[in-house]
Amino acid sequence: MNRILTLRLAVCAGLLLCWSFWAQGASRYVDKDTALEVSKVLDKAVFRNNLITSTFIQSAGRDQYLIKVVLDNGAEQDWDLLQIRQWTKDESIVLQKNRVLLFPREHSNAFVVLDKNQFTQKALRARVLVRQYDDSDVLAGQVIRYAVYRFNLVDLLNLNPGTDAQGYRQHYVFDLENGQREFLSYLDAYEVLARNGLIEDPARAGGPVMRIPYQLRAINARELKMVNGAGRFGLELVFDRPILLDAGHFPFQLYEQGGNGSRSKVESPFVVEFTAPNAIIPAEVTPITNLEFLRNIVAVSDNRHQNRVLLRAQISPDVLQQQPEVDVQGQNVLVTFTKVQDQSVFDRKALQEADLRRRQDKLLNGALTQEEITRRSNYRQQMETGVGQMDRARTSKPLQEKLELMLSAIQNFSEAAVAASTDRDLEEALKERNAALIKLPALVIERGQAALKSATPADRDAARKALDTALNVTREPKTVVTLKELQQKLGQP
Repeated sequence: MNRILTLRLAVCAGLLLCWSFWAQGASRYVDKDTALEVSKVLDKAVFRNNLITSTFIQSAGRDQYLIKVVLDNGAEQDWDLLQIRQWTKDESIVLQKNRVLLFPREHSNAFVVLDKNQFTQKALRARVLVRQYDDSDVLAGQVIRYAVYRFNLVDLLNLNPGTDAQGYRQHYVFDLENGQREFLSYLDAYEVLARNGLIEDPARAGGPVMRIPYQLRAINARELKMVNGAGRFGLELVFDRPILLDAGHFPFQLYEQGGNGSRSKVESPFVVEFTAPNAIIPAEVTPITNLEFLRNIVAVSDNRHQNRVLLRAQISPDVLQQQPEVDVQGQNVLVTFTKVQDQSVFDRKALQEADLRRRQDKLLNGALTQEEITRRSNYRQQMETGVGQMDRARTSKPLQEKLELMLSAIQNFSEAAVAASTDRDLEEALKERNAALIKLPALVIERGQAALKSATPADRDAARKALDTALNVTREPKTVVTLKELQQKLGQP
């Protein structure tokens, strides 16, 4: 008995030791080659408003190295990889040429460098965002192409930024044509670039592009059909139009709900949940109370993700001995379960699945290349042109002339953003663009309301054309409603 107890204690101690080693994450030290690469990237970077004037590597043991840096205030510091990793997350380190040092994996010191200018140039021109879902999402491994409506910065929209799975702050946001928003950290941006996930020409997207969400209309039961002691039954999700996604885009999870001690004996704590991406529920869908070993079958909106519908059902404690199958047929998604006569074995394991700024710019730039000089010249020219056009629009009287100037200014601000070589320049360009995108609909609404009181056909005709222009540049819900109401009131010419 004592030997068995000793053996168990030894095994537990070993497991705790392994867990402790794993929990520590990546090593503080790296091999010589990696240390040299990191020191090269950090040279002439800025650390908390101090320029790193030089970098070296220093041995900390056998094939273990850390980074020694010298700052412009004369201070010398020894940095290990755990410190550097943390400083990349709190953005204490800023690299030259508007780049960012990133560590993609928690338990590896492998690093990458994002060129923010390259990303924003592509993002501003992209018409398609290819979204590839990682292991933290139930859609892990799946790829969906979304039509892009507009690219923006989180800070300019006064949003509360979150972080990605590695703890990097989200800086970028894509508003998609289907109404959902996708937030990207610098690490997300790097990974999107690495897999060519920003496409300017939708015809070259390599697959269907999601522009509007599918609307779930109904859930229909497919009754059991028995053959040789086994049978198949299922559910049919009926959408408003043919589905251009594959069966793999409709994954499922099996999990156990938390109990509150008041559950009926006939209820199951286990739930099967299917996910339908790029989908909404425009009106209540009638639930199904009972279908074979499924209970309380309902469709709900996913409160953690935009444009996702969840199909949930409680599972009887009779066993699921085979995984459900998913098939896409036209505008229907078919979910098929297999039922056998002998359901006495309840395999819980089979029901589990894994859930899952200015001083820096001055210090960083140094001598500019000819390409950088040209970019900055283009940026200034486009910004000055856009600002001038907005000033002329304020003093211009004809409505159509005002709108043409504002639309041209929006285009110039967008092109200036593409040419931006610093975060500050990018923010300023997009700030001016966003302000113009707000002013244009506001002007049209003001003129449209005035036209309602005017008996001049020319004024009403100009207002109708202006309303069409405004609706093409805004998606703000209240503004869109106001514009459409004005359209109805002004009527046809």
